[in-house]
Order: sequence, then C-alpha cells, then structure tokens
Amino acid sequence: MATDKPWAHGGHDARALGATHQLAGAGPLSRLEETWYRCCCFEGAVIVMHVSRPVPVYKDLWAWSFALAIAGYPLVAILSSLTAREDGQLSIAFRLLVICLCGLSLLFSDRQKAWRFGNIWLFYFVGLYMLKLGLDANAGIGKAPEGLVFATTTSIVPAAFLALSTNRWLEVNVAWAIFAVGALTVAGIVWFQYTGSSAVLIDNSDRLSLERLNPISIGHAGLTTLIASYTLIRIPQGKILKFAIFAVAVASAFTIYLAAARGPIVALACCIILFPMLRPRLMTIAMGWLLLAAAIFVLATMDMTPLLNKFHLTGTGTAATNSTLARVEAFGYSWELFQQNPWFGYGTQLPFFSYPHNMFMEILQAVGLVGMAIFVLVFARIAVAVKFLADRRLVLLPLLTVQAFIGSQFSGSLWGAAFLWIVVTVMIFRVNAMRSFDLRARRRVMERSYAQFGVLSGAR
Repeated sequence: MATDKPWAHGGHDARALGATHQLAGAGPLSRLEETWYRCCCFEGAVIVMHVSRPVPVYKDLWAWSFALAIAGYPLVAILSSLTAREDGQLSIAFRLLVICLCGLSLLFSDRQKAWRFGNIWLFYFVGLYMLKLGLDANAGIGKAPEGLVFATTTSIVPAAFLALSTNRWLEVNVAWAIFAVGALTVAGIVWFQYTGSSAVLIDNSDRLSLERLNPISIGHAGLTTLIASYTLIRIPQGKILKFAIFAVAVASAFTIYLAAARGPIVALACCIILFPMLRPRLMTIAMGWLLLAAAIFVLATMDMTPLLNKFHLTGTGTAATNSTLARVEAFGYSWELFQQNPWFGYGTQLPFFSYPHNMFMEILQAVGLVGMAIFVLVFARIAVAVKFLADRRLVLLPLLTVQAFIGSQFSGSLWGAAFLWIVVTVMIFRVNAMRSFDLRARRRVMERSYAQFGVLSGAR
C-alpha cells in the first residue's frame, strides 16, 4: 500500500486514530477516512502500519476502470443510437479504452506478487474453457472465432489487470463510479422512451430495446445502477445527494420495468431475498421480508397474466414468439450434445442457438463433467467470498455477484459474460488479499504479545 504517514495505534476505536491523525497535523478524520482506518484496527492489538488517505473518487482510476468495464457498454450503445452509427467502431474503440484504463490501473498500483491472491481452480476452469473455445475457433465452428476474440478482450484481459491491482479497491469510490455511469445510462434510456425517439425499438411484448442494446442488457444496466444506489444510500450523505441517489434508484427500477427481461427481474428478487440471509441484521431482515410479503400480496390479489406475458414468464405461443419456449428447446438440444461426450463436453457452440442461454447447461455442453467438477470448486470459493464480504458490511461485490450469476441462468454465453468474470475474479482476489492482510496483522500481534510476555517474565 502506498505510504503517506506512519500510524501507531491500539484498540479498535477509530477515534483514537483520529486523535493521532490530528496530532500529526493532518486535520480531523472524515467519515470515509474513519471507515478506512477502522478496517486496520484489531481489538487489544498494537499494530504499526503505513496508511495513506483514501483517493478521492474523481482521481480513482481503478474505480472508473472497473465501472466502465462492467457497466460502460450501454453508454456506447446509446451514443451509437444518437449518432446512427451501425459499423461498430464506437464499440471497438470503447473496448480498447477499457483495456488501456485497466492496464494503467495495474501500472500505477503496488503489484507486490498480487497473483498469489488468485484461486487455482478458477485458473484451471478458465484455461480449460478457453482451450475448448480455441479449438472450436481453429476449426471455424459457429461463432467460436468471434467468441475467442471477444472473451479475451472483454473478460480475460480486463479481469486480469483489475484483479492484479485490486489493492486499489475502495468500495465507496467504486460505487460512486458505477452510480455515475449507470445514472447516465438510465437517464438516456428514459429520455429516449419519453421523447419518442426513433432509436427506440419495441418488440411484440412491448419490451424496450435499442439498435445495439437488447432488453436484457437494458434491464441489467438498471439493476447494476440500483445496486450502486443501494450501496451509497447506506452511507451518510447530505440531503441533496440522498435525493439524487433516490431519484436515480427510481429511474433504474423504471428502466428494469421498461426492459421487461426475466433475468434482471429474478436477479433483483434474489438480491432482496438473499442479502438479508447473508447479513443477518434485524432491520435488514425485516425490510427484505416486508418487500417480499408485499410482492406476494400483489401477486395474490391481482391478475398478473398481462405482466407475466410481458416478461415472457408464460408458455403461451411458439418458440419463435416466446423466448421461454425457445430457451427450453435450446436446453434440450444442449443436453443431447452433452450426452455425446459427457466427460469433456461436446464443444462451445450450440447449432441453431449459438449457446443455450444458461451457464450451467453451457458448462456441461462445453467442458463436460470434468469442467463442471472444477467449476463447483470455483463456485464454493465464490460463495465463501460473498459471505466474507457480507459479514463485513461490504455489499457491492456480493450483490453484483448475485446479479451476474442469476442473470447468467437466463441469457448470455460464457465467452460473452464479461460482467460475471470481471466481478468474480476481482472479488476472489480482493477477499484473498484481505484475508492475507488479516493473517499477517494477527501474526504480528501475536509476535509482539509473546515478546512483551518474555520481557515481563525476565523482569520477574
């Protein structure tokens, strides 16, 4: 970690740090700094550390790189719609910009063997899948060549750069960066809708989309912004900022409704239900279950058929007009291909459908039972990391992970799931780094305690 001033502190009261901070001539602690320093305190311990003031959000290159990597593409799609560009050059320029920003974040970080904070099973799984995707691309099967390039440039490279520089992580800054990017996105989508722009496309179920942005992506953009808003609203803010955050949260929820995509809706419901279970505080549990009870009451007292049809949650129609039936058909075809080579999988490409629109089904089809066994170990590590952060009241990465995993059960492919792989990789590296820091700090505490005990014994 970059050094600014040395701090020697004991106990777990951050106010003691504030006093030391002021004695050093640095002024009183802000709320953000108090939270920052409290993370470095251990009860009954005396730890000497070098701590620098947290970087302001407008200077936090890592936070903006992460925000653009997972939530920036909808802005590019909106800009393409405004300029009526259909050649994809803006998308290519944006992807290159994200890689450059992530590379700079790594370049300016303290990279002290950060690779050791990874997970070996994650490396094995990614390596196995990329090998199968490379073999399919070499054979020119389906969209494998495009998928290999897309996965490398949008998932592998940004995830590696960001994970190796994860010591720059500060949840408040990252939440503000995602909030800013998401606010621009939802504002643009709502503006398109209510100005009657020709860029807006409406399908047969009244779902909103743009030329280069489908309803699923629009819904997830709204949900990501809603999660960032929730993260920020939990932190003490001024009245104007609170009002702005609340307004963006409302616009985000409305954007999810306009998109009418299953994945974001189910992911939102899972976040509301799951997070109180991860962080068992009475008020959080009460609010979560209150919202669930209200939703059940609405479902029980209203005719939900039109709404269910809008979200494609019914089985009416045909596979050509109802995506639910099309998904079921794709699952069945993917299962048949898996059975042809159950141990190592059939391949990454699903004829007629490109991919089965379900992460677990695609894993079986692409890398078989061997790949699924490896992924189960990765999933277990992800679950432990989510619980670890939730226990420390860090909600952003756990909620984004829930969104990514639930969303991947309804749409998308493994090679196109940049949001999922970036969030998961960063979270694993970050949690392992935090655990390593805790272990080293406690080891130093024990060494100092034994040394003091030896001095006292000798004095006797």
